[in-house]
Amino acid sequence: MTPLSLFPRQSLGCFPTPVQPLLRMSHELGIELSVKRDDLSGLAAGGNKVRKLEYLVADAIKQGATVLITAGAIQSNHVLQTVAAARKSGLRAVAVLHGKAPEKPSGNFLFNTLLGAEIHYLDSDRFVEDVIGYMARCGDDLTKQGEKAYIVPVGGSNALGALGYVECARELAEQYRGAGQQPPEFLVTATGSVGTYAGLVAGCAYYWPETKIAGIVVTTNYFAQRENVVTLTNETAKLAGIPRTWTADDLNLKYDYVGPGYGIRSDAGNKAIDRLARAEGIFLDPTYTGKVFAGLIGEVEKGAIPKNSRVLFVHTGGSTALLAT
Repeated sequence: MTPLSLFPRQSLGCFPTPVQPLLRMSHELGIELSVKRDDLSGLAAGGNKVRKLEYLVADAIKQGATVLITAGAIQSNHVLQTVAAARKSGLRAVAVLHGKAPEKPSGNFLFNTLLGAEIHYLDSDRFVEDVIGYMARCGDDLTKQGEKAYIVPVGGSNALGALGYVECARELAEQYRGAGQQPPEFLVTATGSVGTYAGLVAGCAYYWPETKIAGIVVTTNYFAQRENVVTLTNETAKLAGIPRTWTADDLNLKYDYVGPGYGIRSDAGNKAIDRLARAEGIFLDPTYTGKVFAGLIGEVEKGAIPKNSRVLFVHTGGSTALLAT
């Protein structure tokens, strides 16, 4: 494996994030359940993107960037963390948001305005496809103004960003070893723009080869299509120097929990949010972690995750979206 220390990394978060047992939920579900609290990663409102941004922002600074450009939904946690990372690193931030300006700032959108982001709106039925060209044009415009733009991909999800979750796998292995605990038999995480999942699959292949990585898919866009997940996972492993490749059949992806669509609440997700809050005092969000935790519950109920299994749920943050109006 290529040492991750060879890749420049900008210090943005508070790591390691804790691993906590969920004793009441363990009793309710009949499994041994713990949570990796990446919602406590320490930048802005926290979340999984901080790990990716440590590598991406370091690359931007190495290239002499003066401004970061990224894109996402109005309440995107990725956009919020990217804007905060830019400000912490002395850079300007341009956020391209899907839709129209909200009548009243709330949730993550409000935080973006507090951070001083330059906000653009792209109201497109093909946002994921169209935003790539839009960000490139923003970069060209900024170049003409004497700036140096760096485009952070949607979700921070390219192979460089995904190294953040190869590093997370190393961190987890160290935490479990230090606590004298066996690795989990199952690790459950979100699959959206795929960088978190790809990094964990690649990293766990090296550090926890016996752990099964279940990706709960939360979007219907092309990012989460099996062939794209395979491509990013293999690119991440290659960059990290992990001598393994995957096919679509190798990846444990669950497509049954998207609900009505990306960014739209599901009944199962709402119930999962309520259930974890009341059992453990931990908040989830309706777009990602609520659906992921619903998927974890569903996989236990189906028997795909057997009773008494050791299970780790990766909390990727985003609960501030609950405050959106």
